Amino acid sequence: MLGIVLQAQDISNRKNYIENKLLKIDSLIAEKQYDEAITMISNVENIFILKDTDQEKLAFDFRYAQILYENSEEEKALEKLLKGFEKLKKTPKSHLYIKYVNFLAKVFANSRNFDKAIVYNKIALENAKFNKDTVNHLIVLNRLGSFYYAKNNIDSAKIFYKRITYFPENSKTETRIANAYNNLGVIYQNEGNFILAKARANQALKIKERQKDSLGIAYLVVNLGNLYHYENNYKEAINSYDEAMVSIRNDSTKEANYLKRAIYENLSVSYDSLGDYRSAYQFLIKSRELKDELSNNQLAENIAEVEAKYNISKHEHQVEREKNKALRAQVLFYGLSFVTLTFIVLALIFYKNYKLKQQNSLEQIQNETQTKIINATIDAKEKERKNIAEILHDSVSALLSSANLHIQASKAHLNNHIPPEMNKAQDIIGEASVKIRDLSHELISSVLLKFGLAFAVHDLCQKYSNSKLELISDDNGVKRYNQRFEIKIYNMIEELINNIIKHSRAKNATINLVERNNNHLIIQIIDDGIGFDVKKGRSKNGLGLSHIEARVKVMKGVFNINSKIGEGTSIFISVPIYETIKKEKIA
Repeated sequence: MLGIVLQAQDISNRKNYIENKLLKIDSLIAEKQYDEAITMISNVENIFILKDTDQEKLAFDFRYAQILYENSEEEKALEKLLKGFEKLKKTPKSHLYIKYVNFLAKVFANSRNFDKAIVYNKIALENAKFNKDTVNHLIVLNRLGSFYYAKNNIDSAKIFYKRITYFPENSKTETRIANAYNNLGVIYQNEGNFILAKARANQALKIKERQKDSLGIAYLVVNLGNLYHYENNYKEAINSYDEAMVSIRNDSTKEANYLKRAIYENLSVSYDSLGDYRSAYQFLIKSRELKDELSNNQLAENIAEVEAKYNISKHEHQVEREKNKALRAQVLFYGLSFVTLTFIVLALIFYKNYKLKQQNSLEQIQNETQTKIINATIDAKEKERKNIAEILHDSVSALLSSANLHIQASKAHLNNHIPPEMNKAQDIIGEASVKIRDLSHELISSVLLKFGLAFAVHDLCQKYSNSKLELISDDNGVKRYNQRFEIKIYNMIEELINNIIKHSRAKNATINLVERNNNHLIIQIIDDGIGFDVKKGRSKNGLGLSHIEARVKVMKGVFNINSKIGEGTSIFISVPIYETIKKEKIA
């Protein structure tokens, strides 16, 4: 009897031990400490000699596949996941089985194999139904809708989004139901069915009103105003913009101020469409004033951030200097304690180490200096382009618009006695406005500034795709981000696309954007071109890889290139995200 109790206790201890190790490995993977996680996996497997068919072994294999995937070894990760999936088919309702299914769906979706992604998501859907797991049920339905939408199978996408709306609204479901209404509204808007688009937007609005999310309400009302504007119902659009402004009038947060600026700009466009140029000009000025205020506040925040970083760096430098002093004193103390011969030997060793440290330190300083110079140059270039674009768009364009308004007003007073020179002057002003607008857009993407990174990358792919090269983008539903952050990422992607066009001879290329853990943006660029020698490519200034790598390094990110001659190229970038803005709230 005692032996049976001890055996049961041993099994319980083993189970608890392995569960604790799995939790620790998950924590290491989340912190990107992959080497430590792999070491822990190997140690546990060696201790217990796990069989390939054991659930515990498959749990460790799943973690190992995650690490392979994060290290851009997608093929090895997929092979391990598929093997584990086959072994787990005997237990299709287990939690581990569903983990494998969801990750396989993610891998295939990121590689744009939506057919396979749909297959695995439907397996996850059946499991969610069986377990009556409402939250996962809604998540899987939303993913299926997104995959069918990406395949341009709009009817199927509608079906899955509509299924979400059939669930009862409560605290666990209402946010996803609101997103489904919003997605349906986007589909109907693209189809030109503005009646249904407004209906779905209003359903999402009701949920936001019930949640008492004033800022969310304002964003949705602005989107409704945009729909009215597309219908040429400018007065109703203006009413919607005014209503949105009222709901956030007392909100002084940064996000609310950015929305106010967008509302002023939209009001200016709608009044201009109505021919009320005076009101259009007034709201344009308000938008400009608020923009200047936001820029000044951002500058103050940037200065404070730089000062804080400087203070931290200064403290770390002081600590390091004290450590070096203590180390030199210790070496000197022990050196003087040895006999003359030992002293000479140690002195030689110390001298060699000192020279080596000096050399390494010099190389490190040179690398850091070069990185700072590269980034300072790129920052200055970006800032200069943005400033010139803003001056052209906001100042020069505003002045030309003002001049046009004055001429229009003068013509109204002259009735039918309008000199031909006045019409010619108005035509010249119009032509100058168009050229300035085009030049402003060449300096910095207007799609990027108005609609964000995801739309700008999609626009970039459409712009550069042709009969010889097809560029495809997949944003995976990424949100709007801090504008400076979006400009930096957009410029890097544009540079890498230029490399594909100039050097790769590729027929197909994909740009994937994925947000992970709400704090990192993943950029993955894959082409089927001729590939190149990575070491030689890094040393060629023409490819611009060293500049991009330096850029990512300063952003505290990760930059990896996998390429072989004749086998295409895969580039992986992961960077921490600046302050984000919710996607469904962008006006």
